[in-house]
Amino acid sequence: MPFSTGHTSPLPSPAFKPQPTPMLRPLLLTLAALTSACTPTQPPVTPPAAAASAPAYQYQGSVQRALTFTSKITGIEYPYHVYLPVGYAASTERYPLLVATDGQWSFPAFARMLDQRRKPMILVSIEQGPGDRRAIDYTPKGATAYMRVLKEELIPMVEARYRTSGVRSFTGTSYGGLLGGLLLNAETGEQPYFSHYLLFDAAFWALRREHLQQETQLRAQRPNLPIHVILSSATMGNERDVRAYAARWQAHGFAGLKLDYKSFDLKHDDVGDPSFDWAIDLIR
Repeated sequence: MPFSTGHTSPLPSPAFKPQPTPMLRPLLLTLAALTSACTPTQPPVTPPAAAASAPAYQYQGSVQRALTFTSKITGIEYPYHVYLPVGYAASTERYPLLVATDGQWSFPAFARMLDQRRKPMILVSIEQGPGDRRAIDYTPKGATAYMRVLKEELIPMVEARYRTSGVRSFTGTSYGGLLGGLLLNAETGEQPYFSHYLLFDAAFWALRREHLQQETQLRAQRPNLPIHVILSSATMGNERDVRAYAARWQAHGFAGLKLDYKSFDLKHDDVGDPSFDWAIDLIR
C-alpha cells in the first residue's frame, strides 16, 4: 500500500523513483532489514564435483568368484570364492589350503592381503548361504552337520579341483570362530585335519558344558596336539570369553600345541580384517 501524506499527487512516470525524506530513510532501512532477515536464503547451486573413484585392486594372483555347490547333507546351496596365488597357473607346485567362513564379507580383504604378501596359499571362502544361515551352521544348532559339509563335501571337492598340498588351515570370526572351536574339539585323528586355526573374537560364550568336556576328553585321548591356534579378541566384543578360552587351552597342557593371542582395541564388527592382517604372518 503506498505511503500517504494526506493529499493526492499525480502518479510518477515510470522513470521517476521517489526518494525518501531523511526522516523516513531510517524507517525504510529497518523494514528492509527485517524483510531480508525473514526471507529464507537458498545456498548457491553448484554442480557436484565428480567423485574420484578408487581404482580396483589389481591381483597378481587370480580370483574365481561366485562359484556354488549344493550340500547333500544340509540341502543348502552355498556360494564360495577362490583365490589362487601368484604363479599358480604357470607351475606344478602344490599349495596349502586356507578355508574361511563368512565369505560374503571376508573374501575381498583376505584375498587382497594374501596377494599383497605374495603368500603361497589357496584361499577358499564359503558364504553363509541363504538368510542368516550362519546362526545355524556355525553354532551348536547345526555345527555337527556343517562340519561334515566342510570335511566330506567342500574340501574334498576343492582338493580334487586345485593343486593343494594336504596342509589345511581354518579361519573364522565371531560365530565362524565358534565353529573353529568346535572343529578343534574334533581333532581326534592321528594327524590334525587343520594345522592352523585363526579364530577372531569368537563367540565362545555359546560353548556348552558338553564342549568343555570334549576339550578334557581330547586331552586324555591325545596329549600331543601339533596345532597352531591363533586367537584375537576385540575390547568392545567377546574379549572376556576369548581370554578364558585361551587360558583354558593353555592349562590343558597339550604337547605340540602353539597358541598366539592378541587383543585389538576395536568393536566386534571391526576386528576381522586387522586380525587376519596380523595372524596371516604367523603362518609359516
